[in-house]
Amino acid sequence: MFQLTSLTPSDLTHRPLLLPILCLLTFFGSVTGLVFNSLGYFNAETLVNRIASEGSNSRLKVLDYSNGDLTNPSIRIGNINVENYKKFYIGGAVSCILCLVGSVLMFRGKRNGFYSLVLGIFFYLISHFLLFGDNFGAMGLSMLATLLGLVMVVLFSLNLKYLEDE
Repeated sequence: MFQLTSLTPSDLTHRPLLLPILCLLTFFGSVTGLVFNSLGYFNAETLVNRIASEGSNSRLKVLDYSNGDLTNPSIRIGNINVENYKKFYIGGAVSCILCLVGSVLMFRGKRNGFYSLVLGIFFYLISHFLLFGDNFGAMGLSMLATLLGLVMVVLFSLNLKYLEDE
């Protein structure tokens, strides 16, 4: 017959080397993400102006008459505006904080850290779609970061057996 085994504390101390390496990579990536999101928040107006400038090559440009001046409309691209960019960078910072907390908890051997990491990665993806919709021109590196985060979730899920429940 099959015999059920349970994890003992000695099994948890013999975890593979991949788990702490993934935790450290996630930690440094989250700290870097916090820095970039805070810089992006304060430079949102410059970024939006650069995207909507006449020199940029985008087929999503539309004229915006919301400022009330019919002779001098502003150029905008879809729903890319300063307010949405600031909200996106706030969402990215919250996501990085969740991933940072998750990496520290998993480094200490707690399974709740994995759930915090997954929540942070999906929060980042969902905040992008809520603010920008399917505007793939605005996605750029945020989609690359989300794909890398999903790879990290898969790698961490392979090591879940070495994390203990609280």
